[in-house]
Amino acid sequence: MVARRTQPHKRPAHSGSAKAVVHRQKANHSGSTSLATTLVRAATSRPAKAAYVAVGTVGLAALAVALLGPKRLEQEVLRPLQKAVGPQAEKLWDQSRPVREQLTGIFRKAGDEREKLARDFQSWIGHFRAS
Repeated sequence: MVARRTQPHKRPAHSGSAKAVVHRQKANHSGSTSLATTLVRAATSRPAKAAYVAVGTVGLAALAVALLGPKRLEQEVLRPLQKAVGPQAEKLWDQSRPVREQLTGIFRKAGDEREKLARDFQSWIGHFRAS
């Protein structure tokens, strides 16, 4: 038997402009997102990322205490760090007093005016970022 060689089917040439093909995902008939999508969104949200950083920091601190012991950690790490950073932290705290007083005033003034408070706070943040 002789095998015949077949040629692939050729598409006819189109006249005119080419049309874009739009691929759409299948619609979810229930109207809600899937559990996997919800979990992925929750796991990658800003609060979740902040929680990961916090848990990681606590884990590293616990590891340091376990490896060094609490007294040695305090003597070799915490006290020298406090001596090095303490004066600068005090200076920054004193310099931030006007900003802290401004925020306190905004929150006191707020009462039930939440929208106005939000606008004032956003304006203040925008000013802070610009400077």
